[in-house]
Amino acid sequence: MGNYAHDCGPPPWQREPAAVTTSSRGPLAPSAGLRASIREALQLSWPITLSLLLHAGYRVNDQFWVKDLGPDAQAAMGLTSFLLILNFAFISLLSTGTLARVAKFAGAGSWDKLRKSFCTACYSSLLWFGLIALVGWSATPWLVHQSGGSGQAAALAEEYLGTIYLVLPLIGFKPLIDSIFFGLGNTVIPMFLAGLSVALNAILNPVLIYGWWGLPAMGIEGAAWSTGISRGLSALIGIFILLRYFDLKGSLREHPTWLELKRICRIGGPVAFSHATYAICFTLILKTSVAPLGPTVQAGLAVGFNGIESLSYCGLMGPAMASASLVGRRLGAKDFVGARRGAFACLSMSVGFAAITSVVFLTAGHLLSDIYTDDLIILAEAVLYLHIVAYSQIVTAADSTLQQMMAGAGRTVHMAILNICGYISRVPLAFWMSASLGMGAAGIWWALNIANYLKLGAILILFRRLHIFSPTQPSTDE
Repeated sequence: MGNYAHDCGPPPWQREPAAVTTSSRGPLAPSAGLRASIREALQLSWPITLSLLLHAGYRVNDQFWVKDLGPDAQAAMGLTSFLLILNFAFISLLSTGTLARVAKFAGAGSWDKLRKSFCTACYSSLLWFGLIALVGWSATPWLVHQSGGSGQAAALAEEYLGTIYLVLPLIGFKPLIDSIFFGLGNTVIPMFLAGLSVALNAILNPVLIYGWWGLPAMGIEGAAWSTGISRGLSALIGIFILLRYFDLKGSLREHPTWLELKRICRIGGPVAFSHATYAICFTLILKTSVAPLGPTVQAGLAVGFNGIESLSYCGLMGPAMASASLVGRRLGAKDFVGARRGAFACLSMSVGFAAITSVVFLTAGHLLSDIYTDDLIILAEAVLYLHIVAYSQIVTAADSTLQQMMAGAGRTVHMAILNICGYISRVPLAFWMSASLGMGAAGIWWALNIANYLKLGAILILFRRLHIFSPTQPSTDE
């Protein structure tokens, strides 16, 4: 059989949005106008949003199915939340840079360079994810202790996190493959792969946790194994589709280059360091401010953050991530007007969704939290968390979208510096408001809001100074 793309034209999932007129190999055509740019932004955004919602289903699935293991298991999920974000920081070193490079080459029609970037990213990830898994598994007890874990909750957190590191190479490939699809301007396939993966995860979770169908009950470790198996299978299917239908056949027979890896890491490195700082700083907050308040606050945070806010975050991040793909491809095609129009359409969508989320958190926080716990004290802590973070949802949406625009343009260094400063400021601010001012958990959550407000102000100033939509902006390496 011949290649589908050559014999029959591009398959439906490879075709560009209606606003984009381009072949699978040629440069991206200029945007037709404001309405077309909005349509392109919308067509890129909604599949990413749904993909992220589906991926958030991993946390929701885990949080839901472990509840019958008791409050300590729920607290353990809360303890590991930001350690999992730390893992994602290391994964994003390659995924963020690869998205920007693939988007640039796809927009310019430089498919030989795109194949080289794809090959380099895939082979490098094998070594990188394996190294993360080895170091993380060895350091699991120390990481849990640094998160403020103690007693049975800490023991369960170690079981879950240690297993996560064993399967991390499978977990890490999924966002890398998604970033390649996003860079190609295709957000539909990752959506379907996410649906397949989360559906499999939902089936495997109770089977492995509680030992259904004659299998041994693995407890909280079963949730981690379920995540690794489902994500790994989805990533393998994604690689097959890229090689078979996206003119990348034979790419993995090429030789990865050190120069391309450096360029990927130059873009992804600052973002990865920023994500790592976020996770480390929040881990310090857990240890210095949350842990002294007891396991009920830890469990309330797990319900509010893992079970609810993680879902709303997907809604505002869908348009934000779409802006990275759109900006990268449009700038690669030298269409600066189209990049600006589409990016700000994405910004409007993200902020609009966040506004709705704020209202929902304020009016339905109790109803949403009740899904995850029957403990009235934990329920009250989760509702308190949602009521306070409701006032920063719009800020988070604007901040995230502006950052994704800069990432798509390959301009990540100054952005990362501002992020790091903002995240570090949270630690003493949370302790001061919680302990010194005696505000308790409310002080911690308000400290996060205040830090977000200040960081957005700094990001707005930086964004205006970078002029990423200007033809005179400094070009990135080829």
